[in-house]
Amino acid sequence: MSNKATIHIGSRKLGAHSINHQSMTAKQLLHEYSLTGCSQELRKQMLDQKFVLEDVAILGQWTTIYASPNTGKTLLTLWMLHESLAKGQIDGDEVFYVNADDTFRGVVEKTELAEEWGFHMITPNQNGFTSRIIIDLMVEMAERDGAKGVVIVLDTLKKFTDLMHKKEASEFGAIARGFVSAGGTLIVLAHVNKHRAADGKPVYGGTSDIRDDSDCVFIMDLVDGERYQGVMSVEMTADKVRGDVADKVCLQYKSVRGQSYADLIDSVKRIDRDYLDNMKAQRLVEAKLAEDQPVIDAVIRHIDAGIKSKSKLVTAVNADTGVSHARIRKVLLDRTGGVFNLGHRWCVQIGAHNKQEYAVLMTH
Repeated sequence: MSNKATIHIGSRKLGAHSINHQSMTAKQLLHEYSLTGCSQELRKQMLDQKFVLEDVAILGQWTTIYASPNTGKTLLTLWMLHESLAKGQIDGDEVFYVNADDTFRGVVEKTELAEEWGFHMITPNQNGFTSRIIIDLMVEMAERDGAKGVVIVLDTLKKFTDLMHKKEASEFGAIARGFVSAGGTLIVLAHVNKHRAADGKPVYGGTSDIRDDSDCVFIMDLVDGERYQGVMSVEMTADKVRGDVADKVCLQYKSVRGQSYADLIDSVKRIDRDYLDNMKAQRLVEAKLAEDQPVIDAVIRHIDAGIKSKSKLVTAVNADTGVSHARIRKVLLDRTGGVFNLGHRWCVQIGAHNKQEYAVLMTH
């Protein structure tokens, strides 16, 4: 088609200007679509860079948070939302949390929080709402300039699109991008894959379309080690960033049987990355200790019985446990030191005739 060909595709409205497409050439249309010369007007419409979720989700962007079930993604998202509402960073009347994956009790508890904090809670099968309606409303807001400043949270995304179906996920992405491009803010919660990556880290579920189309992606993972005390430490790691978000966010909460959801929310707190890194290091020490425990027990038993030289300990422990000499020597080396909390279980002392002898390390 030459640039003199006539294109009959009707007319549409851009901003305050009506464009009549009748009898316009392709080149003329490109000129009409050009934003050059409109930068000042566009800048006036641009949203300030404010956090909807501190360090995680920015106003005017699409943020996806992936996590496995029972990690606390709803709890922590609500808590971070409350942070921003309490600071006055966002207008609660513009926030719509669509809770589509909960029990009736859960809906009641979270609606009570919404009433207390001043934002809107929406759930399917209440007040005539269905999951499909929110998608249609996002399209309408984008087309009618009604999206600016509106914050929508979808919990969870599988209730609004099929993440395993590439075409459906791609179509949702197009709708979401239209909503965000018109000034809306979208936060979606989704599940990770059942199987972790080779490095042990969680992997986003479904096709790559949602991850690829989002502005920012965070993967939430529960740090093992303190669950038996009811304390849950969660690490949110950025998988994709656009804007000044953090590369890692660390949160902690305490889950106790019989507590109310309000009490659960009240237990949430941000924790220092160094604290979490130290805790993770301690968890690794504990895991290695558990692996070495049969050899540790045998070594301590023989030291207490008076066998204190390395060669005799290796022989005695081997006879007791069947563990190889090389493995016993490694445990002897790894567990030698003076700091019990670092996994040391004995120290080396100089005995009679300057001989090196092992002595059991006391816990205090």
